[in-house]
Amino acid sequence: MKDINLWNLPDLQVGSDADDSLIERRHNSRFATPLIEGAVVREESVAGVQCLIVSSAQPKFSYLHLHGGGFRLGWTRTWLNYASDIALKADCQVVIPDYRLAPEHPYPAALVDAVGVYAELQSEGEVFVGGDSAGGALALSLTLAARDSQHQMPAGLVLLSPWLDLAATAASYEKNASTDTMFSRDSAEQAAVAYLGTYATTDPLASPAHGDFSQVPKVLIFVSASEVLLDDAVEFANKARQSGVAVDLHVVENMPHIWPVIMVDAAETADARQKIVDFLS
Repeated sequence: MKDINLWNLPDLQVGSDADDSLIERRHNSRFATPLIEGAVVREESVAGVQCLIVSSAQPKFSYLHLHGGGFRLGWTRTWLNYASDIALKADCQVVIPDYRLAPEHPYPAALVDAVGVYAELQSEGEVFVGGDSAGGALALSLTLAARDSQHQMPAGLVLLSPWLDLAATAASYEKNASTDTMFSRDSAEQAAVAYLGTYATTDPLASPAHGDFSQVPKVLIFVSASEVLLDDAVEFANKARQSGVAVDLHVVENMPHIWPVIMVDAAETADARQKIVDFLS
């Protein structure tokens, strides 16, 4: 991206090799969810980043979705069902970047990739930005970077079970430890070390819960009452509202982490996705 320096992002760090355990986890997590018939799927490079693009026949705008996986995992085709559902119902293109992963590529490599894709999409028309889990952090970090560097802001943010505070000190880590089978304080701490490198857990572009939320665009948030990231979502919503941001927060009972992506047949998923479509539209 030609104007990446204009975004005032930190310098890239030298990474380290992934261990055998992480490589195996990456392999085992490569599963595709079912594509909804009628969606158009292609893979192409956007600003030098390979992306999965799922769209309606004639999309009216772009929705950049940054996948989760603790900054260390994630295969874009796991988001096929979510992307095709949103693309068809909202008449848009959903762009899911295969951004660089830690520890081989620590912060800010993933953010640099996300910014590059966003900037290219922005040059073509309106862009919403979203993300689930660690991707939620990237989505908010991208937005803060856009504001601070005086670039065009996203039209809105969609955050699904966002992991926004890499310090992982929220009370819900203990309160919901027994009901969250997908994420934990231990996994958060390990992922944070791999991603952050020499940066602190309070760096607002790496750990955006510590940022200033003034001028952030409207936000739609979904989080489970049973997951360890509950407090990240609720505390961000409260602080953003205090900064004048329009926030629509949905805390849903008895659902797993990132259920709107993975629980493809659940009634709660259908409800969440319809709310996302309404928000985008």
